[in-house]
Amino acid sequence: MTRGGGAGFSSLNGPLDFDSLLREISAAERAKPAAFPNGATIGHMHLRVTDLSRSVRFYHERLGLDINAYMPEIGAAFLSVGGYHHHLGLNTWHSRGGSGHRAGDAGLEELSMILPSAQVVEAVGSQFPRSTIQDGRIRLSDPDGIRIELSA
Repeated sequence: MTRGGGAGFSSLNGPLDFDSLLREISAAERAKPAAFPNGATIGHMHLRVTDLSRSVRFYHERLGLDINAYMPEIGAAFLSVGGYHHHLGLNTWHSRGGSGHRAGDAGLEELSMILPSAQVVEAVGSQFPRSTIQDGRIRLSDPDGIRIELSA
């Protein structure tokens, strides 16, 4: 079955047709790609993790995010704060039982979380006794090696 109207799709479940996708980008766009806009924010992130339950415990119990959906049968969980549907998605779709993130690997190197106040930063920091607060920031890593910076 062919999917119409979308660049780079050969079928619903087929591989991405990179050549077709690249043909839709003009030579000028390829020569001068645009950077992510300074000051822009992302509504939510999806992280590739190797052990779903371990990562859910880390983000829920240690960082304080709420679990909105935990679906180990499909290898995914969704967490947030303040009742939002999800700020953070965790999945093991291509990584279950694999190795964690290492510097230089494709993927997310670091994420920043802005907390409501310096007091909240300190409270979360108490969950990580080996980390120190420096310049109002805590730097740590999740169980898969993704660096996290917490600040107010």
